[in-house]
Parts: sequence; C-alpha cells; structure tokens
Amino acid sequence: MKIAIVCSYDFSIAWSLEIFIKKLLKENHNITVISDIHDGHTENFYLDTISNWGVNHEFLKTYRFFSPFEDIKYLYGIYRLLKKKNYDLVINIATKPNIYGSIAARLAGIKNVVCFAWGLGLTFEKSNSLGRNLLKYILLFLYFIAFKISKKIWFTNKNDLEYFLRRKILSERKSFLSNGFVDIESFSPSIITPEIEEKYRNNLGLNSNDKVIILVARMSWAKGIKQFCEASDILREINPEAKFLLVGQDDKGSPDAVPEKYIKKYASQNNFLHLGYRVDIKELYSISYMAVFPSYYREGGWPRGLTEPMAMGKPVITTDNIHASGAVIHGKNGFIVPMKDSYELANSIKILLNDSALASKFGQESRKLAIKNLDEKKIMSDLIQAII
Repeated sequence: MKIAIVCSYDFSIAWSLEIFIKKLLKENHNITVISDIHDGHTENFYLDTISNWGVNHEFLKTYRFFSPFEDIKYLYGIYRLLKKKNYDLVINIATKPNIYGSIAARLAGIKNVVCFAWGLGLTFEKSNSLGRNLLKYILLFLYFIAFKISKKIWFTNKNDLEYFLRRKILSERKSFLSNGFVDIESFSPSIITPEIEEKYRNNLGLNSNDKVIILVARMSWAKGIKQFCEASDILREINPEAKFLLVGQDDKGSPDAVPEKYIKKYASQNNFLHLGYRVDIKELYSISYMAVFPSYYREGGWPRGLTEPMAMGKPVITTDNIHASGAVIHGKNGFIVPMKDSYELANSIKILLNDSALASKFGQESRKLAIKNLDEKKIMSDLIQAII
C-alpha cells in the first residue's frame, strides 16, 4: 500500500511515530511524508532520521497560524503532491493537515483518509475574544467536512472526542481513542548507565546532593512556564538542593510565547538552568529527581512531558487541567495541583524533595502505570489494525 502522511513538520514523525512507521514498513507499505522541515536542531536532523528508516519525503512549506491566503496555498500544495502519485491511503496529523489534507485527498480522488486529532489547542478554550470565537466556529465547520471525508479519526484525548461527539461533528464508530503512548523500552530507568548520568550531572554543574526538577515543554505561557519559574523562586532558600531544569524549544511567532528575557531572569539564579531545545531527553530525565508539567493548555492527550518521565520511573506533578491530569493519580504516582497556582506547585515539589522514600514510591508507580496503560507497541498495533 502506498501511504502519504501529511503533517506540519518532520519532527512530528521522528518524535512520536517511530514504532508506527517501522511497523508499516515491516509490512511492506511504501510511505511518503509531506511536511515542512523543522529548523530547531542541526540541519535536516529529523529529515535524516526518518529517511534512514526508509521513508520518502516531499517538502511543503507550512504556516502555523490561520491565514486565508496562506491556507489556500497550503491546500493546493497538498493536493498537488497527492495528485502526483496514486496513493492508497492518506494519514493527516494535527489541525491544519487534518482539515486541508482531508479536503485535498478528496479533491485528488483518494477515498481512504485517516486523521490523527492530536489536540485542539488554545482556539477551543473559552474566550471573550470575538476573533477567537469566530475562528473556533470556522474550524468546527472545517472539521465537520474533514471528518465526514475521513474513515477513521484517532484521538489521544477523551475530552476532545467527547467535544466533537456532543456537537455531532463525527460519529463514534469512526473514532479510535488512546490516552497517550510512550516507548516503554526506550524510555526505561535501566537504559541510561550510571556513567552517563554522572557525565551529564558534571556537564550541568550539578553535585551529588542536587535534586533536579525538570519541565520539558514548548516555551508557551499555557505550558505553565510562569508557575515553574515562580516555584523556583519560592524554593530557592527553603530547598537549596533543588535545581530547576527547563527544557524545550521557543514558541516563535505565537501570541502565547514566553519572551526570552523573562526566562533569562530566572536562568541567572543559581538554582535554575535553561537548556532550550534538546534531543537527549532520556538522559535529562535520568538525572532528574522528579518531573513537573503545570500546563493549562488544551493538550492533545496525556502529554509527553508526563508520559516519558513516568516511563523513566519518575514521580510527576501536574495540574487539574482535564486535558493533561489523567496520567497522574494523585497520591499514587505524583500530585495534581490547581492550574496557575505557583504556591501549590512549589508546596508539592517541596513535599517530594523532603521525602525521598515517597518520591521513590511514586516513581515506581509511574513506571507500573506506564507499562500498563501507555505501551506504544500495543497501541500502535491496535491502531494499524483499525486503519489498514
């Protein structure tokens, strides 16, 4: 089967779908990814990664924000590339590809279309903004068209699925639901040797008594960056062993982007490290005492900022954001705190800093829950069976 995967950037594939892609390739399917190239790492890093798997690539410039002129260009670009080859299946990933990839596939005469609905973003949050509400209703109409065309829609967030079902945007028989997924073999406490951990701690200037609190997220206010930074301020004198490690790419061009000068203010303190964009996430989790994810963003499912440290056997703290909190069982593998509450976040961090036995117990439970609920190999096998 010839399969086209339409997504915004190549890193969506390299980060999230290695097992899925390799299973399809093992079944002798021919795969072409249609996407832009992410520039957050060394040149063509992600493109080289997926190419080494045996995946073809067609370049298509993507535009992150909605613009009628640019979106028409994007729709035509997808149509032109789909029309070039006689694809048997088109898989669209995330908002714009879901909408325009589905329409382009229909225009190109391709009937077999699948959408991966990985989160609705800030547009679908409650707002008093007339412009944002207008955009939301336009998107709902476009989603209705896209899902009408598609034979199956994969949701990684039960709340998003229920949102569309309530509005009769799709029928439940078309849906496939999983809460999140992680490669539990790759993200495993045993995967990183003590020598590598020691090397990383030395490179970051950490001593043996330092306890790292890590947040891996895009530099967007809605990811809880402000609350993470303020928690580091609150605990600087109380728990001097606490080192706050902020990891993730900037959010250039977004109205919700955290200014670099804001982060620099905290990074100048002796208990705060800002590493920016990194690919060595497993290693950074391995040296961490706990992971926090204080998001109030409409996450697409259980976010990687929680599922990956859970698989690595770390205690986790998140917020009562219904789009993210399902991965954490309060008092079992971590804590759930109110959204936008820096003091409660700091207090929960302090409890774990001061009770290493509890932190260890939470970490063990995180690993068990990841194995039970988030095994990527099983989820991807079920998904392939549902769409192929």
